[in-house]
Amino acid sequence: MYLDSSETSAAPASFSLAERDAYLARIPTETTRGERALLFEHFSREWDGRGAVVEIGPFLGGTTRAIAWGMQHNPAAPSTACVHTFDRFDVYYSPDQLRRTVEPLVRNGDLPAAQADALCATADFEALFHAIHRPHAYASRIRLHNSPLPDFPEELAASRAFAPIAHESEFGAVFVDGCKSWTSTLYAMRELLPRCRPGAAVIFQDFGWFTCFWISSVVHALRDHLSLVRHVDATYHYKLVRPITAEEVSARFTPAPHAMGERFFFEAASALIQSSLARGDLRGELIAQLHLVAALATLGDQPAARKVLQGVNPGRYVADAALIRGSLASPTYLPGNRPIRWSHAA
Repeated sequence: MYLDSSETSAAPASFSLAERDAYLARIPTETTRGERALLFEHFSREWDGRGAVVEIGPFLGGTTRAIAWGMQHNPAAPSTACVHTFDRFDVYYSPDQLRRTVEPLVRNGDLPAAQADALCATADFEALFHAIHRPHAYASRIRLHNSPLPDFPEELAASRAFAPIAHESEFGAVFVDGCKSWTSTLYAMRELLPRCRPGAAVIFQDFGWFTCFWISSVVHALRDHLSLVRHVDATYHYKLVRPITAEEVSARFTPAPHAMGERFFFEAASALIQSSLARGDLRGELIAQLHLVAALATLGDQPAARKVLQGVNPGRYVADAALIRGSLASPTYLPGNRPIRWSHAA
């Protein structure tokens, strides 16, 4: 869906870093200042303007603004360059929760209170997304698609989630924040990576989150095709270094984690620990261990998962202690947002 931007942009035409960060922070988002800055800087300075951009899981569009506004400031980007953003646009929050979430937009004058009340009367937030972005010039770059990705293996064959971008022959970047399951990650990589040109950015927002072991797993499975560029907080920016086919993705990353076997996850954790040590990435070290815990728990081997978790040294990862606490409460979740709980026997 095309977002018409007939109103004057509220974005500053020239700005300091502080003004940039303030503008990117106006939309409620779970991303950090550094993560939003990474996206803006990549799309305003590093991206060469070739190929469409795909974003998965924008929620209210904090990252969408960073991407599209960056594109708007990139002299290499043609006027037709756009970001296709995909979400399910419902079921995340109740109407009351959604209204509380957008209260900062009311306080800072981006949404009148009456409009916010009306837009949050249901859990569907597609119209709210439109209202947030439409007044800004960068909205001309956004193509919104209410088209959720499959979460269960049995949904793979019939899914047409990316049908709206079937006409796009080449992608210049993919930003992944909405792959909240193993299956959705497989689907996204299988459908998008073969249409990415070498050098395209593949950016994973949830790489550094303790539950999302499928993200580091797919990177390990495709490790000879993806090369790390940088990382900020939970966001890890890779680039595609050589082409890959859909068949290769499917062969390396099976529809369900059980088919990969425990050895794969131990090898993935070991590789991530070693590369993290080499670059001084403490969060990467910790995530390697917590993703192994999550994978083993998903496979049903809670004793092995508990053993790995008990071996984590909390004193080394003080800055990310919340991730360890989260894993102790529930190491990960199953499709349908069903948390895995620790059994007393584990």
